[in-house]
Amino acid sequence: MISFLEGTIEHLGEKYVVLSTGGVGYKVIVVPKLLNILSKSTLPVKGRVDFDPEPVEGPRVRLFIHSQLNMREGTFDMYGFQNKEDLELFHLLTTVSGIGPKGAMNVLSVVEPKHLKAAVVNEDADYLKRVSGLGPKTASRLILELKNKVDHIDMGDMKGVDLGQEGQATEALLALGYTQYQAKDALKEAKGKTLEERVREALRLLGKR
Repeated sequence: MISFLEGTIEHLGEKYVVLSTGGVGYKVIVVPKLLNILSKSTLPVKGRVDFDPEPVEGPRVRLFIHSQLNMREGTFDMYGFQNKEDLELFHLLTTVSGIGPKGAMNVLSVVEPKHLKAAVVNEDADYLKRVSGLGPKTASRLILELKNKVDHIDMGDMKGVDLGQEGQATEALLALGYTQYQAKDALKEAKGKTLEERVREALRLLGKR
């Protein structure tokens, strides 16, 4: 079992990276947030040829890995995470009935760990349905099965956050054509007391990117 991989980024795909280590390129599925971080940390190599005396490589990165044999599709999938805490949360999500590795990645792609804990603690299945796209039964089951398993997640200053407003703001941005990741990322920075103020601020931030 592979615990982590360390190497250089050979390629950045839409939902994955190819990590070059030990002469082997590993395709690793990652969430959009991590993909964005890796895209800023890598140095694209242009015009490199075999006889270059000192090939230029991007910085080395380490990803914590979960590997999964997909019997149905006949593939060996690898999922990568920035730190052990994110990997542990991924494992926790996969313990929920009806949520496999791909489902867990979908949840982590659009829900911040602190928001996830707040939704579980407050038993807010509606938020999970709106934001993560989970069905009503799966969202309720996630809350039920993780109720006593999320104590280790740091909520920080999230205790006063209105998840109902968070979900509505996300829906408003999705209706305007933004992706789940873009909406989530902008709303993390958007300030405002009302729903309208937060959406307006999120749109201003998105307009700068």
